[in-house]
Amino acid sequence: MHDPRRVIDDLRNHLSVHDRSLVFLFGAGTSSAINIAPPPNPGDLRKYQPLIPGVDGLTTICEKAVADLGESHKKAWASMAQQCTKCNQAVNIENILSMVRAKIAAVGDGETLVGLDSDGLRLLESAICSSIAKKVLPASDKIPERIPHDRFVQWVQRVHRTSALELFTTNYDILFERAFELASVPVFDGFVGAHEPFFYPDCLDDDDLLPRPKWVRLWKLHGSVNWKATEASVGTRIVRGQPCDTGEMILPSHRKYDESRKQPYTSFMDRLARVLRREHALLITCGFGFRDDHINELVYGALENNPTANVIAMWFEDLKETDELVKRAQRRSNLTVVGPNGGVLSGTFGEWQLTQPVDRKTHAFLDTAFDSNANPEESASAAATTEDLRGKMRLGDFNWFCRFLNEMGSQ
Repeated sequence: MHDPRRVIDDLRNHLSVHDRSLVFLFGAGTSSAINIAPPPNPGDLRKYQPLIPGVDGLTTICEKAVADLGESHKKAWASMAQQCTKCNQAVNIENILSMVRAKIAAVGDGETLVGLDSDGLRLLESAICSSIAKKVLPASDKIPERIPHDRFVQWVQRVHRTSALELFTTNYDILFERAFELASVPVFDGFVGAHEPFFYPDCLDDDDLLPRPKWVRLWKLHGSVNWKATEASVGTRIVRGQPCDTGEMILPSHRKYDESRKQPYTSFMDRLARVLRREHALLITCGFGFRDDHINELVYGALENNPTANVIAMWFEDLKETDELVKRAQRRSNLTVVGPNGGVLSGTFGEWQLTQPVDRKTHAFLDTAFDSNANPEESASAAATTEDLRGKMRLGDFNWFCRFLNEMGSQ
């Protein structure tokens, strides 16, 4: 058993160090945490309708879009799904899209792969990217007045750091950009210029070219809906502009046949590796499912080669000892995993159990991060049972994680 107080105390202490290299890695779970389902009827639980679907939801949407292209494209999708399964890869949109682009690079004139020629494969790629882009670009009136991203930015505003905050995300949407701009927090994303900002990779290699620590550094590992490739006198380059629904710069990492599009991905991955090599670097993940093998190996490698670095992974679903992330954490004391039902601390898996029941004095400190089974009013006057000491950790839910940050107070 692990006492959840230990995790909460440790996390607060880590976040209060002003000069530590602090890095966040946010995944699709941060966007799908926004529930836009209508209020429930009295006595009913609220349904779940994400503003932006997660990877599995996007996969279903894209599969339908490809099927609508015709029978040959439907069969091509099924064939690639089988190939994913044979390679022990998840059948999700990122693996499918990577496979499509690999086939586009490999197919020759007059040849076919998975029943499609070059034009057919490119049409399939276009259908996938546009379907994703449309889903991750919700209309302004669909976005709730207050989202967890706003709470995260509110915490950033209050924190006085001497070391710049670096935020990596695999999301294609622009919810973080929107939240930072609404709060007038300066953000640097690797693009420079005033007319049509272009990607400038040199700044990721030289900290002297980066803004001061008051600026948040936002690195989008899997591309963005407001990036596009343009032709210039120096050749093809990546620029940032208004969001578009073509999705041409979604997952640029897998455009093996177009190095200019791959450039942001490699630069941001190198940046992540570089910051994790710093002494006492701390990476906190939330909403990230560890499905990207390239990112996984980079993170695991950093923990192996830099014993002073630490990773704290906030997990949304219940953990099992058979989970790959749990197995990895059991072999690395500097990898902490925090799930609703339990976690891996210092290489040991255990379920949550308080050493003392929550009471009226401690529930305010614990309640946001840990949903105890005990009733504070009752536990003050009755002997604690084992059930009173149990509960669920909430930090894997981006909504609760951002509430936790804000309740820490000004650092």
